[in-house]
Amino acid sequence: GLRKASELLELERNNHPDGFINIERLMTRLDDLMPYDYANETVDEYVYLLAELKRALHARLSRKNAGEVQGDDFQFFANHCSKLRATCMTFNYDDYLDEALWHSGEWTPYRGYGFYCRSATDTVSHPQDNPTGSSLLLLKLHGSINWWPRLGYPKPYALDAVRHFQDWEGTYRRVDSPDFISLHLEQEPVTVPPVLSKTSLVTQPILRLVWFRALRQLQAAEHVTFIGYSFPSTDGAARNLFTESLRDLPQTEIQVVGFPSTEEEKKDLKFRYRLMFPDLSDNAFFLDGAREWVRTLRDVHT
Repeated sequence: GLRKASELLELERNNHPDGFINIERLMTRLDDLMPYDYANETVDEYVYLLAELKRALHARLSRKNAGEVQGDDFQFFANHCSKLRATCMTFNYDDYLDEALWHSGEWTPYRGYGFYCRSATDTVSHPQDNPTGSSLLLLKLHGSINWWPRLGYPKPYALDAVRHFQDWEGTYRRVDSPDFISLHLEQEPVTVPPVLSKTSLVTQPILRLVWFRALRQLQAAEHVTFIGYSFPSTDGAARNLFTESLRDLPQTEIQVVGFPSTEEEKKDLKFRYRLMFPDLSDNAFFLDGAREWVRTLRDVHT
């Protein structure tokens, strides 16, 4: 029954031979409305479609395939980061790495995100402080599907409004059912939608703090490894973060791990990184994929 929203969705599907949806392009269109959208009285339909797309994206990210994600190599990587006390930064919303770091025994969601993040259990029971610290930071620069605002708090969310809420920590089974806890949380987690204009990075206090922590950690870094990051030209915020924070780091201490499938893609990836770091040698690039790179680390340890 939403004619304009249906037309826009169909237009996006028609841009791909198999009807696939470019989430970034469609969400950008819905997030940055056109002037004539107001004249056509389609704003409510587009707001609804954007909300549905966000829910679908979060649901997809929450469906874990244990065989593909939480394998031995992945857990080894998390343990390796914990042992080195290496700061991890990610633009991903999912909590796969969070869970693996939790199982390493050196990281907690309470103090490991760069801000103090209480458990969602304190929405239905007496809050209990968790003094356990973390030996490393996991800085999620675009938010996370397990960062949930408490019900009734206004946007932008204050630091003390956000709670971590996920099933791998085991807290919720001891206190109350997850369904009951979710009634006391807002309908969407704190994430930056994949749109070209990321105003949430500035308006959300939590993300301002996380990005500041990222800047300071990068400025102090002795070695930086980029894993699976394509350095898209559209993400100006990330480009500014890395160029401004790593300007004094010798480029011999930068490594790039990627998985391009063709020679043309390999050349393109090297070109994009060398726009930022012009002195990167070919030896700085490991292009056989993250899994093979982790296995080289395992070989060194064994």
